[in-house]
Amino acid sequence: MTRGPYVGRGLFGIVAIVALGVALAETDVTRGAGGVESATMHAGRLEAIAFMGSYEHRVVTDAFRGGEVTAFMGRVEIDLRDAEMEGETAVLEIRTVMGRAEVRVPDHWTVAPDLGPGLGGSSSIRASRPEADPGAPVLILRGPMVFGSVEVGN
Repeated sequence: MTRGPYVGRGLFGIVAIVALGVALAETDVTRGAGGVESATMHAGRLEAIAFMGSYEHRVVTDAFRGGEVTAFMGRVEIDLRDAEMEGETAVLEIRTVMGRAEVRVPDHWTVAPDLGPGLGGSSSIRASRPEADPGAPVLILRGPMVFGSVEVGN
């Protein structure tokens, strides 16, 4: 039996992929210890990122205006139950790529999902209320879901 000309190259490729996986597993990126997972608040706007890891953030402010959430092959959990909106509406841009974003909102907020397709899914597990308050603050959720999911709850 003879070896083909590509056997050595194929073995090299497999070893390189395994080495890359081990290197990523040993870095802070996947451990959530100050790697790429972070969240910041600037003037009432939230910016949260999880790259190949998970991140949880609780927002406590009286002037929430919206923000951006990105979950790339990871999970971001944002708890807004102790936040109050600055105006009548706030827009939260959510991008998930093979990841998951969980957003917890106060009971009195109305959520208006405007999430784009992309082989992803969204679900709402909020306790049902008999009627929505017409003057309730509205949280608009926007963004693409590429093999990802967004879950809204309280």
